[in-house]
Amino acid sequence: MSRRPPNKFIAPIVIAGITAGFFISAYKFVFAKPKRVDTQMDYADLADQPQKKDEK
Repeated sequence: MSRRPPNKFIAPIVIAGITAGFFISAYKFVFAKPKRVDTQMDYADLADQPQKKDEK
């Protein structure tokens, strides 16, 4: 059995991909817009409030 030298082409690409993924996820975490919490309670708030009558 002849021993082949290790493939030196794939490892840097894999490392670069992992590093890029880490930086992209960190960027999204730091610059993410805050989610609005009150949008989930809109229907419950509307049910609790008295209905307004249209005055014409």
